[in-house]
Amino acid sequence: MTAQARRVPAESWRDGPGKTAQIVLWRNGAAMQLKCKWGLKPVEMYGNPVHLLRSEGRTITNPCLIIASDFTIDAGKGSRRKRYTAKLITDEPFFCFAGVWRPAEDGWPEAFAALTVEANPDIAPYKDRHMAVVRPDDWQDWLTQQRPVGELLRPFPKGSFEISDPAKGGAVVSGLL
Repeated sequence: MTAQARRVPAESWRDGPGKTAQIVLWRNGAAMQLKCKWGLKPVEMYGNPVHLLRSEGRTITNPCLIIASDFTIDAGKGSRRKRYTAKLITDEPFFCFAGVWRPAEDGWPEAFAALTVEANPDIAPYKDRHMAVVRPDDWQDWLTQQRPVGELLRPFPKGSFEISDPAKGGAVVSGLL
């Protein structure tokens, strides 16, 4: 993958579902960046946009990488709901989630959804699933679908993610430092 495809976007990842974000896709034999909406066209006429899709058993068409520096975990329900920040422990300034994108259609812009996997041991105490992180060495294989999905979206070992509590000033609650 070229250095151009690996550059960090100027804007913050904290855009979230429904907003626009930078993704990387494969076109004409090369990786390229595209800014598009997070949320695929609703399946039902008055349904909600699709932000997340389970990866298991899915045939992947139009794979993409979603550029991120961290992600939010919403744990619990109601008044016991807490929000944590998870970050892949890496020396790189960003990492990428596995996603799928769709071209614009019927009044819906180009858009993407993130794929989810069973939670890694660091995240499992908070949530049973999370967005699938693709290892940098696998980025091109993901985009070109050169290997099976299960091989590319394999679990990260315990100690791969740092979990912090923004409500406590970003105090780390789990992970290696």
